[in-house]
Amino acid sequence: MTKPDFFEIRQISPEDKIPIQAGLSLLSPESIRQRFFANKTEFSEAELKFLTEVDQVNHLAYVAVHHKGDNLLPAGVIRAVKPNVESTAAEIGIVIVDCYQGQGLGTRLFDTIAEQALKVGITQFYGDYHVSNLKMTKLLEKFAKKHHPLMIKHTHDGFIYFEAPLKN
Repeated sequence: MTKPDFFEIRQISPEDKIPIQAGLSLLSPESIRQRFFANKTEFSEAELKFLTEVDQVNHLAYVAVHHKGDNLLPAGVIRAVKPNVESTAAEIGIVIVDCYQGQGLGTRLFDTIAEQALKVGITQFYGDYHVSNLKMTKLLEKFAKKHHPLMIKHTHDGFIYFEAPLKN
């Protein structure tokens, strides 16, 4: 019997290093540029350690995997990193593999990390993205409907800076 297709969202773990590295190869050059602001073909060992060995308090991270039959495919990652342990704000970053974009996965990941963030005292997300990343704009607009309105600031270099307060 074949299992149905579905996404599993769970806390990231050190065992996700290989899937995270493989997931990078599934992204289009445009998605890589929009997420990393540069051409990136692989993660270094230090980057993989940072991306997967997190404390889920000052550095939250969740991975979405796609169960397709008996295969397990990386679908997306979201993370929130506090600049210091006293901060109640965290920088947020998200990436969804291109073939899974537009299916509500980004919204599910944002909701998951927001719930955990509030549990550990994070009350605001912030970040920036390139003005050409219209999918991120739509995702943040959906997120703002569930939480407080966003503070958006267009910067002089083609980026949008945002702050997103969280509410219980």
